Amino acid sequence: MHERRAQKLGRTIPGMSPRTQRNLKQSLAVTQRISSRLAGRLALELFLTPPRRKLDAVDIPIVALARRDSVEVHGHRVATYEWGDTGPLVVMLHGWGSHAARFGSFVGPLCAAGYRVIGADAPGHGESAGRQSNLPEFRDTLSAVIAKHGPVESLIAHSLGAGACLMLLAQSPPAGLRSLVTFGVPRDIDYVLDSFAEMIGLGPRANAAFRVAFSERFGLKPSDFSATELARRVAANTMVVHDRGDEIAPYEHGEELHANLPHAILHTTNGLGHSGPLRDTETIAAAVDFLRRHRAAEPGGQT
Repeated sequence: MHERRAQKLGRTIPGMSPRTQRNLKQSLAVTQRISSRLAGRLALELFLTPPRRKLDAVDIPIVALARRDSVEVHGHRVATYEWGDTGPLVVMLHGWGSHAARFGSFVGPLCAAGYRVIGADAPGHGESAGRQSNLPEFRDTLSAVIAKHGPVESLIAHSLGAGACLMLLAQSPPAGLRSLVTFGVPRDIDYVLDSFAEMIGLGPRANAAFRVAFSERFGLKPSDFSATELARRVAANTMVVHDRGDEIAPYEHGEELHANLPHAILHTTNGLGHSGPLRDTETIAAAVDFLRRHRAAEPGGQT
């Protein structure tokens, strides 16, 4: 259906066992024979429902040290976690089916560099309320955290969370924001929708109905949620981190994002996959150094 999609997301839905996925595909195969429209609507409900990921053991001590608070996003209580007492504010946002603690390895280095750090669990994730979520809610989570705790100097985000940062900075950039670090951003929602449709076995008619249901829900076409298009309107200094072996968002997506951002550098990793860079000490050090170098720099001032 769409060009330049030779590589798709991994064939297993994150957070779902292979057996459950097989049963789901079988059920949707029957539903599609009855009604493509119904299958498309069911697919959308599945697409918007994230798995709840448990904390990794390494992150439990970091979370225990956080000051807990919350903000409200579309009627949902969203959990926040704060470390550090003073200094410029860095807000971190996780990806789909994850939680704020995925950035636990950043907390120590950022606080040591003099930053105050806040992470949030998006609606439907971690300890936040809600069953479903979406890209605009991720964006609005950022806005709510910044409104309560800002001003913010830097953002660090992974995957869908990074897409939400691009959306926020393209539409209504926070005052005083100087820098952004992104990890593993998919090119656009079109790519993600096609990949999800393949994973759950949607045929062409049901996939088309899936896209119609998406557009009806959000009042926008999937193509309106394009990271590479949003990037053109982002003025902040940006470090794009992408792994050559990313199994979720192919490396070329990071290259395209970098090419479309006005003031960006590309930091390439190897053999770490989609989430591995979040634990990589060299990458974390490079990201913290990038933020420090742009504390007093104007957008576009990096070398």
